[in-house]
Amino acid sequence: MNTFPSSQLQTTNFPQKNLPNDIASILNIGEEKEEIIEKSTNSNKGLTGFYARINEKVQSFTPIKVKEKVTFFQLLAVMLEAGVPLVKALYVLADQNNNIRLRHTIATIAQKVETGKSFSSAMQDFYGVFNDTQIGMIHAGEASGKLNEILKQVAKQEEKNAAITSKIKGAMIYPAIVLTIMACSVLVILGFVVPQLTELFTQAGSTLPTSTKILIFLSDFVINSYKFLIGIVVIIIGIFYVWKKTDNGKYQWHHALLYLPIMGKLLRQVALSRFTRTLASLMNSGITIVKSLQIDGDAVGNEVYKKRILLAAEDVSRGIPLAENLTDSRFLFPEMVVSMISIGEQAAELANVCDKIADYYEDQVDQMAANISKLLEPLIMVAMSVVVGGLIVAVMQPIFSLMDVVGNI
Repeated sequence: MNTFPSSQLQTTNFPQKNLPNDIASILNIGEEKEEIIEKSTNSNKGLTGFYARINEKVQSFTPIKVKEKVTFFQLLAVMLEAGVPLVKALYVLADQNNNIRLRHTIATIAQKVETGKSFSSAMQDFYGVFNDTQIGMIHAGEASGKLNEILKQVAKQEEKNAAITSKIKGAMIYPAIVLTIMACSVLVILGFVVPQLTELFTQAGSTLPTSTKILIFLSDFVINSYKFLIGIVVIIIGIFYVWKKTDNGKYQWHHALLYLPIMGKLLRQVALSRFTRTLASLMNSGITIVKSLQIDGDAVGNEVYKKRILLAAEDVSRGIPLAENLTDSRFLFPEMVVSMISIGEQAAELANVCDKIADYYEDQVDQMAANISKLLEPLIMVAMSVVVGGLIVAVMQPIFSLMDVVGNI
């Protein structure tokens, strides 16, 4: 995590009448500071010992929705723009927040800011709630005196990232449902249908083809060894989970995802949209390109891109242009991206160009996410054809043989 120095934020006081009605009413009904702190830290009131500790644990894992964070940044920007002091604004927003974890976070940040810490420095103590990109942009906003404008940018970018993630998840619903139904159907056939056919084939005493023998073997294995099978699956999932948490495992997994048919292209487009959008936002906030690239590596969400971006940051710090540095990574950064970055560097408009690139790739992600079901449908149909076709051949071959025997009698 990047560290930013502490600095004091000066705000100008304006009449409260400049505030929107809803914000002004919040200020009027807001609780006193001590009551807000008590409210945010004493959620275990009435609980003692073991139950209080359990309650604290549960609250620490309370999810904070993207919409809640976006609303926090937006309201804070409005209040600062209207001249409300930062500490006062934070206490009021903590008082009005219904999410226990976020309320405690905001109130604690307000206390730290009140004791002399900068807003961005106080946010670093809650890295699970705020990320490097948000902290870096807010630090730049404090340094430039444009914190309210930067907060609006942070909220906007958070919304865009959430929209992209939501579209990817939505695009995977149909394939996931189809594959789940197919897997359940196969298990039902192996567990209930095949045993009855096996009894029929045994009574007939017919010679079974290899495909049918394999099907019967799989059926017996599922019926007689399902506990062992479940155990193996759980162990494999556990090993995979632990491996994916390691640096090398995470990198290799992300590398493999980028090469998947169809989904790999979508993930690369998502990474490029995040890379360029975050880089533009950070540079527009007044952060240097080297520092922006260092922060951007974490924001992309892919270890392969992160490693390449951090290498680029090192080279840029030595005077090598970003576009020239990315030329040898055409799989990750297509020629169009590199060319536009080069134009932006030459015209001293890199941030604006990156915004244009991000707009393009966000449109591409929208289109591809909308059509992902159609794109994956051929692959799903092939998989279903292989599975269903194999089952039909394995079941029907001995049945046809029995029919031939009966016909010859």
